[in-house]
Amino acid sequence: MKHKNEIFIINSLKSGDKKIFERLYSDYYQKLCVFLLNHCQNRAIIEDVVQDVFLNLWMKRKDIHIKTSLNAFLYRAAYNRLMDKYRHLKLKNNMLSSYYHTAVMLAADVDSETSKKRAKLLENCMEELPERCKEVFHGSKIQGLNYKELSERFQISIKTVEGHISRAYRILKECMQLEKFK
Repeated sequence: MKHKNEIFIINSLKSGDKKIFERLYSDYYQKLCVFLLNHCQNRAIIEDVVQDVFLNLWMKRKDIHIKTSLNAFLYRAAYNRLMDKYRHLKLKNNMLSSYYHTAVMLAADVDSETSKKRAKLLENCMEELPERCKEVFHGSKIQGLNYKELSERFQISIKTVEGHISRAYRILKECMQLEKFK
């Protein structure tokens, strides 16, 4: 008896009977949502998937060939659609991750290139410093000597060391800004 009823429902559906489709929808919508909760906890995704199953059923109703029962067909269609959704989301996430990785690498390359240019510019500007100023600045910032050690090395006062460092910073700042605009 159930088999004849399913054949009638399928044939009615194929012929475009909206009442049969609405009945199927109301009978199965909630059941399919509950079934998919076993595989996914996101209710929005589940509802979208079940909607897609019924939309697909209606759109392709003339071409549907059900080899098992209508019940099994709908459950299998819902499960397959959910898995397709997950594959699509995974692919999308992988693609977004790939884009992010590429953007980070490009930014690092640009940042690295910018750093190289700035280092070269700083090197060129340091060559423009007066000789003693350059030696004191190099001793302080490159060699890591403190002001007292620089004072002893160059036989100058600590105040003079401070003056050379301040002058070097001022000259380097001006040079870097000028070169940046060239």
